[in-house]
Amino acid sequence: MSPTSEALPIFLTSLQSGLRRCEAIGRSLLVAVSGGADSVALLRGLLHLQPAMNLTLRAAHLNHQLRGSEADADAAWVRGLCERFNVPCDIETVPVQALAEQTRRGLEETARDVRYDFLRSTAARHRSDVVATAHTADDQAETVLHHILRGTGLTGLRGMEWSRTLDDAAPPNATLHLIRPMLATWRTDIEQYLGELSQDFRQDETNQDVSLTRNRLRHELLPHLERDFNPRVREHLCQLAEQAADHDAVQRIAADSLLQSALLDRSENLVRLRCDELSKSARPLVREVFVRLWQQQQWLRLAMTYSHWDRLADLVHSNPPAAIHLPGKILASRRANMLVLERQK
Repeated sequence: MSPTSEALPIFLTSLQSGLRRCEAIGRSLLVAVSGGADSVALLRGLLHLQPAMNLTLRAAHLNHQLRGSEADADAAWVRGLCERFNVPCDIETVPVQALAEQTRRGLEETARDVRYDFLRSTAARHRSDVVATAHTADDQAETVLHHILRGTGLTGLRGMEWSRTLDDAAPPNATLHLIRPMLATWRTDIEQYLGELSQDFRQDETNQDVSLTRNRLRHELLPHLERDFNPRVREHLCQLAEQAADHDAVQRIAADSLLQSALLDRSENLVRLRCDELSKSARPLVREVFVRLWQQQQWLRLAMTYSHWDRLADLVHSNPPAAIHLPGKILASRRANMLVLERQK
């Protein structure tokens, strides 16, 4: 008999809803399992829902070698957990510290890239069409707050997406997707679920290190805001992310439509647009058109700031000929009614 949502614990009901939202029913899932409470709960929950939702499950664990024997013990523990429930598991070891020093990049950035490369290649090898991670509502609240403190636009207020292509450079209809089906699930419900199962998990002591910004947000700032300002601050931050995501989705659809009507022609390094079509729309939508164009052209976006997008909107509304140089060696120039964007060699 398949479980109904009424018969399920709060955690499983939330996970089931998240899987439906991510369109994961009947899919082949590669589950990222670190051994921590969140990822262990995700794996156990997926095993419970597997028959009813027709899921094919496989686990993946990456040993970053950042915590010595503890990291090795985590990998062995995850292997044992998967063997207990007959879940195939891929485990790989990468010396992230040495790799970061070799490439002269940040440790956190290197670890993230290595982790997603591992998940991407493992999913491709086993023909999994979805990679599932255990990000929670608490993680979402922390992400939005972090973006606010660091300085962000409306896009940053979305926080993490429920589903996205795993390769940032891939088109939206690419086969392999990353999903976060626990993004509306609170850590308290996860802990209760694991307690009911008498399921243990691994503890990473680095998660308590408040010298790291993320941990300081989790252990100091958010508890302070809850205690002294608003006990529902995490909930409100997640609601803000939902509203920003909804707004962004509408904005993207409108921007894509406007871009299509304004586009004269395009190639890998050259795009020409009709300014009269663009100038009919509000300035924020015009800025979003350029953001979408950069995404589609796969031009460098990381160095583009709000002022760059706004200067492009200026070109749309300026009558005299003008030109600006942009990051990624992009030259934008106004020629009569035409805006020319050229990536220079």
